[in-house]
Amino acid sequence: MRRLVCAVALAAAVVACSEPPTKERDQAQGALEAARAAGAPAYAPAEFRTAEKALAGYEAAVGQRDYRLALSLAIDARESAYAAARRATDEKVRSRAEAEQLIAAVQKGVTVIEQRLNGKSGPRPTRPIATRLAATLKTSIAALQKARSRLAAEDYRSVVAVLTPVREALDGDLAAASPGQGRAGR
Repeated sequence: MRRLVCAVALAAAVVACSEPPTKERDQAQGALEAARAAGAPAYAPAEFRTAEKALAGYEAAVGQRDYRLALSLAIDARESAYAAARRATDEKVRSRAEAEQLIAAVQKGVTVIEQRLNGKSGPRPTRPIATRLAATLKTSIAALQKARSRLAAEDYRSVVAVLTPVREALDGDLAAASPGQGRAGR
C-alpha cells in the first residue's frame, strides 16, 4: 500500500512538471496588475521591477521547458508584486501626509504674510520687506493652487516638490519681516 501511495505521488509530480504552471503565472500577472494600480511603479519601483523581471524569467523558463524553474519564478513574481503593492500603499500614505502638512504650512504662511501686509499682525513692514513679502505671497498662492490640483490627482510627490522651496522661502521671508524689522505707521 505504501508503495502505491509513493508511486501515485511520484506520478503526480511528474505530470505536474510536464506542463507550464499557468495558474501561478496568472496569479503573478494579477498581482503585478494590482501593484501597478496601487502605484508601485512610482512608489515601490525596485520591488515592482523585481516582480516584472521574475515574470519575464518565467516566460523564458517556459520557452526552455524548465517548468520547475518557471514555477519558482512565477511564485517569486507574485510575492514580489505583493510586496511592491504593500510598499506602494505605505509610501503613498506617507507622501500624502507630507503633502497635506506642506499645504497646511504654506497656507499658514500665506495668512501670516497677508496679516503683516495689512497691518493686522504687528507693525507694517518696511517698503523693501513689504515688496519682498508681496512677491512671496503671489508665488505662494500660485504654488498652493498648483499643489492642491496635484493633491486631488494623487500626485503627492509632485506636491512636495512644488511646495518645499515655497515653504523655505516663506520661512526666510517671515523671519526677515519679524516685528522688530518693520516700521510702525507706514
